[in-house]
Amino acid sequence: MPGVQCLCNNQKKEETKKNMIETKTSSASFQFYPITLDKKALIESYTKPWGAECSDLSFTNMFIWGTDGKMEYAEKDNVLYIKMDFKRVPVYFWAPIPKYGETVNYRKAVYDAIDYMKKIGVEPTIRSVSSPFYEMMQEACPELFIQPTDIAWDYVYEREKLETLSGKKLHAKRNHVNKFLSLYSDYEYRKLEPSMIDDCIALYDQWKEEKDEISAELKEERQSVLLALNHMEDLGLVGGAIFIENKLVAFTLGERLQPHLQLVHIEKADASFEGIYPMINQQYVKNECMEVELINREEDMGIEGMRKAKRAYHPVKMIEKYMFSPRDLSQVKGIWGWEEE
Repeated sequence: MPGVQCLCNNQKKEETKKNMIETKTSSASFQFYPITLDKKALIESYTKPWGAECSDLSFTNMFIWGTDGKMEYAEKDNVLYIKMDFKRVPVYFWAPIPKYGETVNYRKAVYDAIDYMKKIGVEPTIRSVSSPFYEMMQEACPELFIQPTDIAWDYVYEREKLETLSGKKLHAKRNHVNKFLSLYSDYEYRKLEPSMIDDCIALYDQWKEEKDEISAELKEERQSVLLALNHMEDLGLVGGAIFIENKLVAFTLGERLQPHLQLVHIEKADASFEGIYPMINQQYVKNECMEVELINREEDMGIEGMRKAKRAYHPVKMIEKYMFSPRDLSQVKGIWGWEEE
């Protein structure tokens, strides 16, 4: 695997054959810390060099969603560990992230995480595993069971397509934008500035009140949106907004995750303005994403309406994510935290 000298490859193959399920490791103790703004450089020193396109590896996502102990990090033996502790979901880890270019025993890193989860009494799972860590885990721990977690797969689009909406597949979206332009020709697109934060939150609160059902994630989303807005400069975020008659009616916020890829974190709008969502999507891409090739609009969380909307833009690819576990969990209830509700 380029970028890391993995001791689990050649000299560990015989050991793996002899002992496919259990592995002896040193103490699986960790010292976990909250993901705070002052840790951005540290965490990105692990994540950025890999060039991964997965939204999970955005420091912004860790920071805005990981408050109150929901996400914590630890360093050990040139490896970064991210631990998740969300309500209704058993504690789990993301794939261990080695320091790029350093020599690590990746098999040991994986089993340190597994042993930690065993010690605290939860079913060991390593989730949201995407490339290149998917391939590293397969090679290091071929005995682990793998299960796709498609509710977490990221939707990735060609920037040019989102801007021009050209082609038969995007005909409906193009019509929505044209309808918006015919109804609200006096609209104005503006780059998001701190002075607009109060208006953004007012719009968010209006949007949330109009939702028929509020998921557990949406119940906590307001705090995450506020954190992102209040720390735009520190997090390297760039946003855009649409105004009609000098009133903010849509806003979006994203970041340059990789030189070729923009990651969109937040997009909210007043749906009473016909075509507003296709319009803010197009205008943000047109004005703030000219230097990239791809746009990652994150996952659909298994929400049917969100899934339908994201598929309607016809992604050029999906960032696939998987769950690794020591035993087959495909028929086990409670792993995701909501199956029995």
